[in-house]
Amino acid sequence: MTYVLEARDLTKVYRTTREHEVRALSGLSLTLAPGETVGVVGESGSGKTTLSRLLLGLERPTNGTVLFRGEDRQQLGRAGRREYVNAVSAVFQNPYSSLNPRRRLWDIVTERQAIEGGAGRRARRARAADLLGLVGLPTELTASFPHQLSGGQRQRVAIARALAQEPAVIILDEPMSALDVSVSGQISNLLLELQQRLGVSYLFIGHDMNQVRHLSHRVLVLLKGECVEQGDAQSVMTQPQHPYTRGLIAASELQTLGPDISVEGTG
Repeated sequence: MTYVLEARDLTKVYRTTREHEVRALSGLSLTLAPGETVGVVGESGSGKTTLSRLLLGLERPTNGTVLFRGEDRQQLGRAGRREYVNAVSAVFQNPYSSLNPRRRLWDIVTERQAIEGGAGRRARRARAADLLGLVGLPTELTASFPHQLSGGQRQRVAIARALAQEPAVIILDEPMSALDVSVSGQISNLLLELQQRLGVSYLFIGHDMNQVRHLSHRVLVLLKGECVEQGDAQSVMTQPQHPYTRGLIAASELQTLGPDISVEGTG
């Protein structure tokens, strides 16, 4: 099988001083097939965000390779690099900070078309209306600014922007962490509907195991930059092998039960 995106032995080391360095990722490998969702979970500092930055090309790995449809990304020519930028997009954690507050929605979601050139204002407005409709927003919102929307609506706009270039992969970097539970559920269901309709692949980065179970086909568990467990999502969730994975699942279950529970043995 030719994977749409693949990482082989990715390592990222940050040198903080001449004598000290931080290893954010260590020999991480993963594959992502067309139409598949791979969940990457771990607590803060586990290497999740570093992984997303490496896959998006925002940083270069210290060692290892990123392959796009079987080809080394570093060996791609100019046309190949341009294809990669369009084919691998992202939705980030905070839907407000990721949207330019001074620009109207039609301008935000068709930004790439403006960069690429060749699309006039009328064509971009029409494209924006199509994209907003695709993510369940009224087309009359195209002239609105981000501050006029709710958090859930802003995240739908961010998803619409990610879909603008008809990507093969969307990297979802904790896209529901700034939303309340009910809105998170709506966004999760929207992502599933879009995947079924468009065949897009997702790399879903998060820490909530319940969201990962709902969205993912396979799961990788990161701890201090290393993969400590991976496998079919259902198997990992129901029969976790690593103590760290069991702890993440237990924490998510406690969070789901809410703050009014009593846990035996706690003060």
